[in-house]
Amino acid sequence: MIACYGIDFHCGADHLLELVPLKSLKRRYDLQGGVSADFIFDDGTLRVETAPHFLFDGRSGPPIIDWYAPNLGSLEERALWWMHDCLGYGESLDFWHTNRALRLGLRDQANYRPSKAWAIERAVSISKSWYGTPDPSDWCYSNITKVSTLWIPAP
Repeated sequence: MIACYGIDFHCGADHLLELVPLKSLKRRYDLQGGVSADFIFDDGTLRVETAPHFLFDGRSGPPIIDWYAPNLGSLEERALWWMHDCLGYGESLDFWHTNRALRLGLRDQANYRPSKAWAIERAVSISKSWYGTPDPSDWCYSNITKVSTLWIPAP
């Protein structure tokens, strides 16, 4: 992976733009409908799909860094935060490639400066605690049955 050439929505881009905030959890959102998109990289395509009511937190992290990277942002930013959350369940890419995909997408599709995209990759790489199967008491545990990711290598 050295570049992200595009984000191709099959459906649900409007759901990423019309998020419903959860009253019980701050900075958590309910995607009311299904979302499906392909993220096209130089060496393959990542297909990501979520069923209705997938819970999403936008850009993870505290509000104090919203000035640097918004919690939600543009459609491209939201799609990349969503992609990264979906990859966090460890279905198709390992930890390293999951974080690299976010960096390349932020740089190439959300027009982040390379240094800024790199800093965000470093920040999400500090701990693996968010990667893999969440604890059953975690707010995102119910997402396991609502997410599907598939890496399709380039021919």
